[in-house]
Amino acid sequence: MPRSKTRKHHHEHHTPANAVKAKKNRSPVLFMVILCTVIGLGMAWFASESNPVWLAAGALAGAAVGYIAGKQLDKSFSGK
Repeated sequence: MPRSKTRKHHHEHHTPANAVKAKKNRSPVLFMVILCTVIGLGMAWFASESNPVWLAAGALAGAAVGYIAGKQLDKSFSGK
């Protein structure tokens, strides 16, 4: 009798084990910009009692800090 259960089956939907995986280009810069912008808005909201000029200044300052912090995180985690 044939032994079909011991035969190696074909699995086309699986990737080969030795295939090189593509590197995902995920960067923490966008996340840090959004997070620090929200924090800057919150700080400006409590400090200036919702003055729109200071809210905009707080958002811009937070975005700048977030961009710098995200670039530093990206550099430190990339291992370069």
